[in-house]
Amino acid sequence: MKRSSVNKKQREEEQQAIGAIYKQYIDTFQENSEIPRKTFIKSDTLYAEGGDTSERGQLYNPRPIIKLKKDESIQKPKSPPHPPSSKRAKKKSNLKSLGDELKMLQHERQVKEIKLVLPKIESPSPILCPDSDYSSSTNLFVSNLSPHITEDYLIQLFGTYGPLASVKIMWPRNEVSSRSANCGFVAFMSRADAERALNGLKNHEDMRINWGKSVKIPTHPVHIPPELYKLYSPPPPSGLPFNAQTSSKEDEIDLEKTTIKVTIPFDRNLLMIIHRTIEFVIREGPEFEAMLMNIEMTNPDFSFLSDFQNPAHTYYRWKLYSILNGDPKNSWGMKPFKMYKNGSIWLPPTAPNYKDGMPKELILPSKKEDAKLTESQATRLISLIKNLTIKRSSIVQAMIFCLNHPNSIDDIIDVLVDSLKNPDTKPVKKVARLYLLSDVMYNCKKQKIRMERLTESNPDDCFDIFKQFHAIYNKLNYTQDKDCLRTKIFMILRSWAFYSCCDVKFITKLENMFLYGNEMGEDDDNSLNDEPLDGASLVKRSLQNVSVECTIVKKNKTQSTNDKFFDIFNPWK
Repeated sequence: MKRSSVNKKQREEEQQAIGAIYKQYIDTFQENSEIPRKTFIKSDTLYAEGGDTSERGQLYNPRPIIKLKKDESIQKPKSPPHPPSSKRAKKKSNLKSLGDELKMLQHERQVKEIKLVLPKIESPSPILCPDSDYSSSTNLFVSNLSPHITEDYLIQLFGTYGPLASVKIMWPRNEVSSRSANCGFVAFMSRADAERALNGLKNHEDMRINWGKSVKIPTHPVHIPPELYKLYSPPPPSGLPFNAQTSSKEDEIDLEKTTIKVTIPFDRNLLMIIHRTIEFVIREGPEFEAMLMNIEMTNPDFSFLSDFQNPAHTYYRWKLYSILNGDPKNSWGMKPFKMYKNGSIWLPPTAPNYKDGMPKELILPSKKEDAKLTESQATRLISLIKNLTIKRSSIVQAMIFCLNHPNSIDDIIDVLVDSLKNPDTKPVKKVARLYLLSDVMYNCKKQKIRMERLTESNPDDCFDIFKQFHAIYNKLNYTQDKDCLRTKIFMILRSWAFYSCCDVKFITKLENMFLYGNEMGEDDDNSLNDEPLDGASLVKRSLQNVSVECTIVKKNKTQSTNDKFFDIFNPWK
């Protein structure tokens, strides 16, 4: 026989023998098996003390500990396990494993994004009014900012009300996403300063201000007002040791009567170096201080050790003395003392607490306190308006009074409007008062002072004024007087349009109110049908026929250019 057939026969016999053994192994687990099973008989328990011996000598029949459910009580017989595969599993390549890892990271990222997008289902919260959300916030939201406004401008504008915690303008990311108006945030160190800034700048024309969400307040502000900075700054150099200050101007100086004002340095890095040096000097003794002075002689960061007139050295010497005398690290006594015998009086520093805001003695009076004219000021204004003429000097005098009281501009306009509504006023005086009102409106726009009256949102006062001029226009008997009045009124309205004091549509309504008595421009009596209604031809024709007595008085060209008043009707000086 061939060798291959012999090997094949041997393999078949081995497989048959293995199959018979495997079948016998399976039959031992069947209930109707012909193969006798091995049984176990329980015996006594060794060293049992009073145990249960009722099952002694019986067959041992183990029961399952896990209780099966009714559905799981009948199980299908398990199929015999398959023999292990002869083929060896292929190992993943590094590139494939890297790809699987990237897919897993991408899947986790998508799951996180889905969680962020999906809204959380929560119980409805009670509706809160806006004031309750920002009751403790010191952050102001500033909107409608012009693109040319910078953070430095906001610091100078808001910094007068108190120390600032942060100032931020949300600039566009690129030129493509640029917008006509920006927004930003200005955070104060205290709530009181933020409230004063909101009340003081709420009528600012360049921005809109409201409360924003509260932010974390730093320990040191980004901007300190000059008045507050001066309060915590050291006194001017006096040339005496430790920069001692004298109260008298005598030639002979008595050191026992001089005072040394201790101030905390504003430089945070310098303050940290001083405190660290004090720790080592207390631990190592004065020898360490002498060695440090010798080693760091040329280092400007340690100049406070040798420069006795430096305010930082004064603070270093006082802080070292304070700690050596048992004062805590962050608090100390405020009682004046003498550090040396027959020496100057030392005044401990006042720790600035910027979160308390500006001290009351440094707060400037608010605009609300000066919003009303006093009796003497109102009497002075009424006298100026009564004696007002169309001469430049008269209008300048009244305008200077208005510029000196910018916080009372609403009160000034109320007096002017009431005088223009008086039907008994002569036409020349009424035109002079309209000149003054125009100059007030122009200067308010230049200085960005908001007016509550004489605006497009509140046009009733303007309509009443020009309705009065319409009644005066109809009462005039001579054509030259009518042309003169019409020319002056039209020149005023054209200047309002040129300097953007009012909108063109609003000015057109005022022209109709002057010519026809209504803002729609409807003429009932057709008395002006022979006159052109466009402003250019009307002004040109009226200038040709105007009389010498009714023309505008020419201004002196040699007038000083240092006046605060700016005459918008006569640009020459």
